[in-house]
Amino acid sequence: NDAGSASMLVGMAKHYGCIDEQTVRQGLAQLYTLGEIGRYSAERSKAARAAGKDIPGIGNISKLGMSNIMRLQRDLGLHIVGAAGMLHAYTPDEQKALNEATGNPFLAAVTTTALYAQAPPIYGGTDQIQRNIIGERVLGLPKEPNNDKTARFADLPKNQ
Repeated sequence: NDAGSASMLVGMAKHYGCIDEQTVRQGLAQLYTLGEIGRYSAERSKAARAAGKDIPGIGNISKLGMSNIMRLQRDLGLHIVGAAGMLHAYTPDEQKALNEATGNPFLAAVTTTALYAQAPPIYGGTDQIQRNIIGERVLGLPKEPNNDKTARFADLPKNQ
């Protein structure tokens, strides 16, 4: 949960002595705000579904929000922990040794997030695809010009 992530990062920023840095404080406030926006959007969507309605594009908007949150958690977490962000453990034994060496049992959460943060903006449709869907289906913007409806499948461009 994003509020939990923000709280954990607040504690880490205090531990590492950077809680008074403007960029850290702004990042923490932004992370908390994005988390709350996501939570309110989920509640709004849930209420709409319970009433038999739908909010066009809410899934696409939520996915973009999640991608932004993951990138911010990564960047802010790595900024807070500094060079320790280069340390990571993959097994429980390595994790125990790392916790003892750093004195920070939450470091693994930061490094795991940093390693994973690249995935959400890609899976389920890249951020750019989500923006195209929102533009075309929600905002009613015209589709990008193409001939994919009239050309034979064999004639369509392929990734190389």
